[in-house]
Amino acid sequence: MEPIEYFLAPVLDTKAQVAIIGVCLLIALDLVTGITGALVTHTFNSEKMRAGLLHKFTELAAMAMGVILDGMLMGGLNLSFEPILLSTCIYIAIMEAGSFLELVRLYNPDAEGLVGYLTQFVQPKGGDDGDR
Repeated sequence: MEPIEYFLAPVLDTKAQVAIIGVCLLIALDLVTGITGALVTHTFNSEKMRAGLLHKFTELAAMAMGVILDGMLMGGLNLSFEPILLSTCIYIAIMEAGSFLELVRLYNPDAEGLVGYLTQFVQPKGGDDGDR
């Protein structure tokens, strides 16, 4: 196997492709919901939008780092799976799902019960995370 193929292998794996596509769809869902909600409520703020885009970019960069590190592990240790990429995708997917549920709670008060129940498992104890 050529050295570059070790770095391409994680991306060509079907499980990793599903994870990457899933994370990208969750990011898109969160972005579209957030922008739409901000436009409808007349609270759109370009500074907040730029900060959000930077957060999304760093999530994608973390996935790229997972691809690189998994390529290094596969080339050096001959692992048959991508532990870092898949773990990173799972973490980002949970973050994006939590972010989307917060938007649902914010823009749809009727969903408070279900969303409150689901988000209690992913929110840190001790109150506000200071992101707002």
